[in-house]
Amino acid sequence: MQNAKFTLVTEVLSYGEVGYAIICEYQNVINTELLSKSTFTVETKVDGELKPRTITNIYTNNQPRLTYEPTKGSYIIIELDPTDPHASTLDFDSQKFLTVKKDIEYYITQTSDIKTDDGEIIVANHQKFKHQDIMTLIVDDFEHLTHSDKSGNELPYSIYKPVIKQQEKYPLVIFLHGTGERGYGDKLQLLGNEGAIVWAKPDVQKRNPCFVLAPQAPYAQVLNAYWTKEPIFSLVKDLITKTIEEQPIDPNRVYITGISNGGVGTWYHLRENPDLFAAAVPICGFTKYDDEFFIKRSPVIDDKTVVVLKDKPIWVFHAEDDPLVDVKNGRKIVEAIKNAGNTKIHYTEYPKGQVQPNGHLSWVLAYKTQEMIDWLFNQKR
Repeated sequence: MQNAKFTLVTEVLSYGEVGYAIICEYQNVINTELLSKSTFTVETKVDGELKPRTITNIYTNNQPRLTYEPTKGSYIIIELDPTDPHASTLDFDSQKFLTVKKDIEYYITQTSDIKTDDGEIIVANHQKFKHQDIMTLIVDDFEHLTHSDKSGNELPYSIYKPVIKQQEKYPLVIFLHGTGERGYGDKLQLLGNEGAIVWAKPDVQKRNPCFVLAPQAPYAQVLNAYWTKEPIFSLVKDLITKTIEEQPIDPNRVYITGISNGGVGTWYHLRENPDLFAAAVPICGFTKYDDEFFIKRSPVIDDKTVVVLKDKPIWVFHAEDDPLVDVKNGRKIVEAIKNAGNTKIHYTEYPKGQVQPNGHLSWVLAYKTQEMIDWLFNQKR
């Protein structure tokens, strides 16, 4: 065990990042004869105490990655149950309304002997070894940068680039995160949910290779519709323009989507720059149809918006029992845009109880809607 190297693999799932696997790297090829789910135990530290993780699969590979086709190699892959009560790497600070990253500590213990292909026995010594590295699937494929304006204002962002072929141009998907993922370059806009990650997944990239742009709004104590405020609005607009100019992007296939406060930002960017985007997917964003709390902070959707969007392909998602942003926000803006003559607008409303554990999280189901994903990539300006 002393010669092994342990890497924690995390993955972003519907409700955020979880500890997903352990990769154990050895110097010699491992024989699978003695290998089973009981060969190791895996624990994670929670509030100073070690809590067990459930091992769901164990196999070998000749590369340090998960696979559906195990093969002989010097790597042992230990897959973990992502639904474990202590699987999440994230916490939520309700006072700040902010997702925060936990201090992650994983410990691996070999509890029975392992044999190598050349006959060597790696004896179980029952010592706990802490992980040395962390690999985050898909997130690690993004570049993490900062965009600045002439006044020195800064905007962290992450960008995913597809496999680029010469003379080819690709769609661009912009994702605007919700209030909980504000921060300072800590990648929470990628880790908090699948809103950005979904577009970079291998199955989506295989069918529709595209760029993915995910800016991160800075944390501020005062809660408002930050995507609509300066300097953030102009920083995002300039970043989109800069990305289109610098990368092989098809300007006729630029799409924007966002959740909650990012849904507000999606509506607002559509209102201010309708000719920039080929289509949009705003999810559970408030419009002008809400209580005074939101209206005072940013009445972003009004009659002007309805007029400029009368020809724009839009797919709106909301849940009937959204406790944070009333469903009338989705219903009424869709009705108004349809009444203005838009025949390209879609509306999906999830019935009460379908979105769990909270009706506000309608993006969980929305970003799993293959019909919407296919529809989006078919839209052209």
